[in-house]
Amino acid sequence: MRNHRSSIRRHAVKTAMAFVIFMTADSFSPSLSPAAESIEELAGRGELLGNVEKLILDLEELKKHRIFLNTAGADEFRQLPWLGSADIQALLRERKKAAITSLGRLASIIGKGKAEAVAPYIAFDAVRRSRKKRTDGDFSGTFTSRVFREIPLRRGVIDGKYAAAAEKLSNRLKLSFSRYTLTVVQERDIGEPELFDFTSMSLGASGIGILGTAAVGNYEVNLGEGLVIGQGRYYAGGADVPSSVRLSSKRLSPYSSSSEYGFFQGAAATFVLAPCELTVFSSANRVDAVINRKTGMITSFDDSGYHRTATERERKDRVTERVYGANLRYAFKSGIAEGKIGGSWVRYDYGVPMTMLGGSSSSTLAGIEGEALIGGIGLFGEAAWAERPADSFSWTAGAEYEPVRGVNLLLAVRSYGSNYYSPFASAFAERGEHGGNEQGIHAGAGFRLSDRLSVSGYYDRFRFPLLDDHCPFASDGHDARIYLAWKPGGGLSCDLQLQHKYKEEEKNQGTSKEPLWTALPKITMRGRLSCEIGLPGNVRLRTLGELKRSERKYLAGDEAFGGWLLYQQAGVGGKRFSLKGRFTMFDVRDYDAAIYVYEDDLPQSFSIGMYNGRGRSMILLASWEPSKQLRLVGRVEKVWYADREVYGDGSDTRETASPASIHIGAYVKF
Repeated sequence: MRNHRSSIRRHAVKTAMAFVIFMTADSFSPSLSPAAESIEELAGRGELLGNVEKLILDLEELKKHRIFLNTAGADEFRQLPWLGSADIQALLRERKKAAITSLGRLASIIGKGKAEAVAPYIAFDAVRRSRKKRTDGDFSGTFTSRVFREIPLRRGVIDGKYAAAAEKLSNRLKLSFSRYTLTVVQERDIGEPELFDFTSMSLGASGIGILGTAAVGNYEVNLGEGLVIGQGRYYAGGADVPSSVRLSSKRLSPYSSSSEYGFFQGAAATFVLAPCELTVFSSANRVDAVINRKTGMITSFDDSGYHRTATERERKDRVTERVYGANLRYAFKSGIAEGKIGGSWVRYDYGVPMTMLGGSSSSTLAGIEGEALIGGIGLFGEAAWAERPADSFSWTAGAEYEPVRGVNLLLAVRSYGSNYYSPFASAFAERGEHGGNEQGIHAGAGFRLSDRLSVSGYYDRFRFPLLDDHCPFASDGHDARIYLAWKPGGGLSCDLQLQHKYKEEEKNQGTSKEPLWTALPKITMRGRLSCEIGLPGNVRLRTLGELKRSERKYLAGDEAFGGWLLYQQAGVGGKRFSLKGRFTMFDVRDYDAAIYVYEDDLPQSFSIGMYNGRGRSMILLASWEPSKQLRLVGRVEKVWYADREVYGDGSDTRETASPASIHIGAYVKF
């Protein structure tokens, strides 16, 4: 599954710079912790999308303010992407019998692998009481600064089509006092003329009387399953990633990411008056937009965040997005059933006519949502209505069930109206398209055969009522994956993933003068095997290989392309210093056969590399902690292509077949 928003690093055609997040000193511990390994495992066994930087920052925050295992509700547990409804039900059920006071007991409930993954983000009641006494009233802060430079520079920087800014700069300051936080972020991309091209500030408060959470400045909202508003969806696909279907992010949170899209600007608050919870918000945020000069209407929004060329700068902050709304939820419990039901109402206006709204500048959204735990079954769903471009509805519903310990079943159905449109939606979907124009059924199953062996998989059948503008007819497809995870012992773990996908895309198989628009079938098959082992001396080795085949069925005949990738990674860490390196070989003959792999820039940092072409690459990462308050990090990457003389195209061209980059940063805490 893929969403319309994604952050990847391209090793061919165009370059999108990866980001590195500098975490707390504990998160920076040399060598990979089980939690860090679990983040990488999620990336390898599912698809990560959207603003993944925000996910990492959320997990960082959870490390500081942990979820208390014996008192937390289902909403809090769902912030942990490793837990599904069956796991949450088991935790709620077992802690009624007796408090969960050890990692061993937790492992007996949800499995050893999941227990190790969530361990850094949970605490027991005894810890909660002592922690609260220590932290209330304490002041702390962190400052992060990083610089990224490419070698050689892009053509646009050299010839003046971009500004002369040769480096990407990013700074983040976060201050915390008792229940309050203040975050300020500054970022400038390569080729942007303004030092403060993007500046974000957010002030947050939590746990003050009936005030659950409050935010002033930039903030993020997530309602229901994301059909009305979903600004924090991070996963798509993977039966062993329960959050791929559910929207699991916090309902309201201050915004601290450097990504320049996917947030509101104004004020918001959540009030808790048990058994009710009310969230209200108001926003007036300048957003980048493309406006047709002839019609004067908005045709699309530009969420790239780039303001290098005159055209890109013209789109910057082009319109004001005004949004206000509310969400009310009611918690119920009756016999073996407990859950929450609620509703949302949102009004938005861009002040400029939009083609997406049939020429109007504004619209109203409304939705109802619900989730319940009934016996051993977890139910969830949301239905949403959009006023424009025409009265339209979208809905999704699903169930999770654990018939026996270690067996998890998932079934979800979606029906998104062809005319439904929400600029803030991020519902579970193959294409997304603002919560509209898709139908589908998703079935997944996971079997934990033992602590050493697990098997899982899913089958997703989808339909687009309207394939595209030139092909206004229905199109069907499917996506199927199987995962096998094996830990034979001795610190060795192996993962196998197999995928088969069929999907149609709009294609002109005629000429520009005599077009022939058709649905072009595309078939993708891939297999991936990765193995990792921990050795004495805090050494870890990881080997990954992938084979991929892409087939396109043209009217004139079929075309097929293949590709392979193999990398070896090694890392060693000490108390203050760590070093990690990766060497990759790849041979990919077509863009559709491109291979995507996780690149572990720093402990708990994240980026995805897209490999297309033929060549080799090397990444070296070093981290040094001269004191408890300071950490310095450096990263060098170089790629050697054997099938080209220059890298990239247009103003992003770099006059070399061996592009390189240097990324350095510093983290200070006080």
